[in-house]
Amino acid sequence: MNAEFLLALRTVRRKRIDLSDLRRYWLQVNPEQLQHPERDALMMASLKQMAGHGYIALPASGSFEKVGNPPMPKFVTLVNQDEVKPRNNWSNISWLPELGFWTELTESELLTAKKINDWLHRRRGKFMKVPLRERSLEIFGDEKYLDSRARNNALFSGRLPLSLIGAFHVPHPLPYRAANAPGQPVLIVENHHTYWSLAEWNVQSCQYAAVVYGSGKAFCSTGQALQEVLRECDANGALYFGDLDPAGILIPLSFNDANESVVLPDIGLYQFVLENGKRRSPVNRLSGDKQAAQRWLPELSDRILELWALDYWIPQESLGTEQLFRNWERAPLSNPA
Repeated sequence: MNAEFLLALRTVRRKRIDLSDLRRYWLQVNPEQLQHPERDALMMASLKQMAGHGYIALPASGSFEKVGNPPMPKFVTLVNQDEVKPRNNWSNISWLPELGFWTELTESELLTAKKINDWLHRRRGKFMKVPLRERSLEIFGDEKYLDSRARNNALFSGRLPLSLIGAFHVPHPLPYRAANAPGQPVLIVENHHTYWSLAEWNVQSCQYAAVVYGSGKAFCSTGQALQEVLRECDANGALYFGDLDPAGILIPLSFNDANESVVLPDIGLYQFVLENGKRRSPVNRLSGDKQAAQRWLPELSDRILELWALDYWIPQESLGTEQLFRNWERAPLSNPA
């Protein structure tokens, strides 16, 4: 009987497990069988052994598939989940030093750790650094298996860095539109309509090496992606422009706090919307927003705080296509760092 398979099934909260889930869990513990022609037959043999030991109940014949060799059950039912707790003798495994913390792991984590241990034995020193999902597919037969298990570039609560299995998180790419302006900074824009307008204008004005779509709060986790943009565009830094409200000001500050890369405010664009932008009400005040305004835009913070005190804020869409093309000859609107 495949004890690892049974332990994997016992992580399911419901008693009835459908065939599609059975196949998925089988491949998690037997990834080498991904292309095996007898995979269903091997899984069926293990299911029959589990049923013989009373761990699961197979359905009646009417609930088996009509085709297949062998015909497979459309579902199985777990039995006595609280009473049956098969255990592996994990101490018999030749654990590598990298996984010397195995005694601190739960039974479920040990299943994952054993797969990694086996893989390291096979591939020690003979692998490249690849995206996390590629490595997850190789080790577990499931490209998303490590998605929820990897945190802060490590597994097992920080005990095993992803680098030890030659893997890394791939940041979502930042959309950008480049201009013929190498050596200039890039401009990150909070919202996508203003991104389009500034990118269209910048193709002619060439004030920025590229205009980048920050996608609101999502920008806070894109430090590596921004580095790629800077490299690809031969840019000398990064400026940021967003809404003149507390949430919009906190985005670049949060980015700077979370990443090695640093973005600076585009003072010229902020000043333009402060002087010419359309005011909206009400403003959603946030804890610490006064200090945030003073940190992000110290030169303009008094005017911004006065604006908020009057219950107004200014969306960045105030600097749209018409305003840009009407004013672009007064360049520079921005102040590259």
